[in-house]
Amino acid sequence: MTLADFVATEQMAQPGQEAEARVWEAVRNVWRLREGLVYWRYPVFTAKAVREPDLLIADPDLGLTIIEVKSFQLRDITGIQGHTWFLTDRERPTVMPYEQARHQAQALLDRLSLEPVLHQAVNVRVLVALPNIRRAEWEARGLHRLASTPPCLFAEDFRGNGLLERIRTAPSLVQAPALSADHWRVLKAFLGTPGALRSSARIQPPHRAVQRRADVLKFVRAHLHEFDLQQELIAKVIPPGPQRIRGVAGSGKTVLLAQKAALMHLRHPEWRIALVFWSRALYDAVRGHVDHWLQYFSGGERTLASAAPQLTVMHAWGAKNQPGFYRMVAEAHHLKPQAVNVTQRHSPMEALALACCDLLVALETTGGVIPQFDAVLIDEGQDLLADGAAFMYGDKQAFFWLALQTVRPDAQTGGRRLIWAYDEAQSLDSLTVPTAAALFGADHSHLVQGVHPGGAKKSEVMTRCYRTPNAILTAAHALGMGLLREDGMLTGLTQRAGWKALGYEVEGSFVSGQQVTLHRPAQNAPNPVAQLWKDDLLSFEIYPTRQEELQALTRALHQNLTIDGLFPSRQLLVVVLGATRRTKALIHEVALYLRGAGLDFYVPGQQRANELRDLAWYDRCPDQFWVEGAITVTDARRAKGNEADMVQVVGFDALAAREDDIFLRNQLFVGLTRSRGWVRLSGAGCAASKMTLETRRVLNAGGTFTFQFRPPSKRDLGELEPPPPEGSWWTDWTGRPQSRGSKRSS
Repeated sequence: MTLADFVATEQMAQPGQEAEARVWEAVRNVWRLREGLVYWRYPVFTAKAVREPDLLIADPDLGLTIIEVKSFQLRDITGIQGHTWFLTDRERPTVMPYEQARHQAQALLDRLSLEPVLHQAVNVRVLVALPNIRRAEWEARGLHRLASTPPCLFAEDFRGNGLLERIRTAPSLVQAPALSADHWRVLKAFLGTPGALRSSARIQPPHRAVQRRADVLKFVRAHLHEFDLQQELIAKVIPPGPQRIRGVAGSGKTVLLAQKAALMHLRHPEWRIALVFWSRALYDAVRGHVDHWLQYFSGGERTLASAAPQLTVMHAWGAKNQPGFYRMVAEAHHLKPQAVNVTQRHSPMEALALACCDLLVALETTGGVIPQFDAVLIDEGQDLLADGAAFMYGDKQAFFWLALQTVRPDAQTGGRRLIWAYDEAQSLDSLTVPTAAALFGADHSHLVQGVHPGGAKKSEVMTRCYRTPNAILTAAHALGMGLLREDGMLTGLTQRAGWKALGYEVEGSFVSGQQVTLHRPAQNAPNPVAQLWKDDLLSFEIYPTRQEELQALTRALHQNLTIDGLFPSRQLLVVVLGATRRTKALIHEVALYLRGAGLDFYVPGQQRANELRDLAWYDRCPDQFWVEGAITVTDARRAKGNEADMVQVVGFDALAAREDDIFLRNQLFVGLTRSRGWVRLSGAGCAASKMTLETRRVLNAGGTFTFQFRPPSKRDLGELEPPPPEGSWWTDWTGRPQSRGSKRSS
């Protein structure tokens, strides 16, 4: 039997919440030994109000139980008439606790009615908890004899062993038998993060052998994922301070940040919230996710458009025609923002770091950054790092420090809700390992260790990959780090705990000369494509010439569209590898081959499909990644954050020519992990290269990699954070270097 999971969606550290905390702990003590799912403040949103049961208990035997907690003393209640309780409190003279809980239950039932399997199949109880009142004194007042008195839990029910029986014997609003295993699985998934998915039971694959990729995808789309406690905690828990989310590629970081932003807005519509990312090519995806979850959780009442300006989705920099985070902060302080093309000698990220440094320095003389947000969420955080002292604000990453300062401190803890997600394996520009010290300086090196008041974790590490099948993800890790490289690995983790965080099992020791075996078990890769597809998910082919490679590419795409039944937009994606100038030329060449084969294509930045024009910056469409009816052809940088069912990665020979280039290997990693199902990897003229031979060794390894360990020659990811010194605690949220000279290194 699986024991219960517990989710406290907001801190339980507010003044006057001692009674609620006692009830929560009593319920936890009971359900620690039972199967179930227990929430503190489960969010249910309706058109008129936010309905948040103090406690929601889901149990396969008991169904759903809602407990409304009131911290009254008996002397606070002057009388009860019907469902109205009269109080001595002049500011709040009446309450209706049972009606409040019943409305919460009805809102939840309305949502459950959308799931045919659960409609009228779940027992529902409602109780009022009075942990500061003893049953004897309640009965001495004769309140138990009133016809309208609700089922109550009293002080002694939370100290002894009778709590479970009291709940079990309470009357039901909806009566139903105990849940079957299938019904219980669907109820947990419905309450949890994947709640938008529908399934009457575990769907069985077709009896006949699946031949078409479209048939596989039809099954996968209907597949109901099991409840994932970690995803639930990340999506629904609102921390009272900073939180880092480190996730393996495809673990759902973007979706969870979108859910988190949506739920924050619905629970606290007065808050000002920003969801920030680097690449403008992600606008369509991120806005779509946030809008979906706003509508889902609000029953269609709220959208991203209606949430503005309190909830804003924006890229990191900003432009005149598209507000961005840095530009918005500069203008809020009445300073002229810099444009990306001002510092042509630097990469766009380095230019942004310099701009943020200049802004921070300029604000030193005016009292510093004025907080504008109640929460800032950052996606793809690894893309917002710049290497080198010249781009740092003292010992801090300028963008992250600026973002931190824009967040108002929490009234109770003083912490600032800066929440950032990243996967350092996907970095295309920086070798910096994004520890707290690297982002916020040595004084904040232990910023994300431990838990916040109320129990929210300061750091989450996501090991399960939902998007990319295991065979592709493990190959991407092995090739990205060079695990089976002839001359030893280039970059990677050198601690058992780090590999465990990526979802791997480890045999051996990371000592130079010792043998190490890495294997990623199936439970960390719930994508079911591998169970249904009889052939390889990742194919690799080197052609004698580029012409032959691109001819084979167009034949494969024609097969994807005709035989496999896939759609060109959002199901097919072509990713081109290589350095910037070479990649642009190869994208142009690929597009011309697609045009010659009668295939519609779209190159991000162009205004429409089948165009290859050199556009001025003001004519480009940087926010667009897909065009309906066209196959997107792009580089790895613009592909980041997007995904497709079938990914064609071309230009492998660029990596073969520079096999020790970490950034090119990261491009390959990004290209491979864009896939939800299959990858076809190809190159030209490099059949005998060291990189080609290494790739074939990786594919032949079947997801289990055995190698003689040598320390990485380029980047050692080591441990995520050093252990904190005993007694350490972060306190400084506003401290700045004293002199202007300490801000920026020349």
